[in-house]
Amino acid sequence: MNMLQTRRTLARAAAFAFAAGLLAGGAFVLFAGQDAFAQEAMAQEKKVDKRKLTTIQTASVDVGKTKHAVEVRYLDLPWGKATFGYIETGVDPRNGQYYAKRTWPIAHLRLAAPAKYQGKTLAPGDYAMIITPKNPETKAGMKLSFASFKPAEANGTFLVPGNVFVETPKDAAVVAEKEIAFAEGAPLVDQLSIWTGKEGKTVSIKIHYGDRTLTEKLTLQ
Repeated sequence: MNMLQTRRTLARAAAFAFAAGLLAGGAFVLFAGQDAFAQEAMAQEKKVDKRKLTTIQTASVDVGKTKHAVEVRYLDLPWGKATFGYIETGVDPRNGQYYAKRTWPIAHLRLAAPAKYQGKTLAPGDYAMIITPKNPETKAGMKLSFASFKPAEANGTFLVPGNVFVETPKDAAVVAEKEIAFAEGAPLVDQLSIWTGKEGKTVSIKIHYGDRTLTEKLTLQ
């Protein structure tokens, strides 16, 4: 009788161990599957091109009774230290000089009142704020230009969400320009940010990109 009970006990223990093994194996397979799914999702997320997620942002300021006297529209471009370096130095061997040899319209300025910039009068209207890379051949530094243009439609813009390589408007005519140098050492930001502020009739436009900043001032007439 004791021998029979012992055999039954061993049989039950073996069955229990087998079932536990199956459950453990199933759990392992389940967790392994979940882990693989998570890794795949992360890989897909890494493949997302942040440049295609850019949207149009707006900064504006009222001056006196003039609403939106100065309005700046721009794309919230993701910070790219290497690519911006190509523009700052005018040298881009990795991309056939693409970043160093083209103009970069970074913002759309709209004026509701005339303004002065670098001694030049900017009439009310639309302007492309254009960065031209440094030119090592001519020793010319990086430049910022204000070029007038006419939008294709009322209240339109040359900016295109998701297109960081948008071209300078074909009818853009430079009205004022100057050599510039972005200051380094600002708190690092992931996306381009442009801020507008005023002091009397002087309007400041501050560009903050990565750890670089540049502030330009317009004087409204």
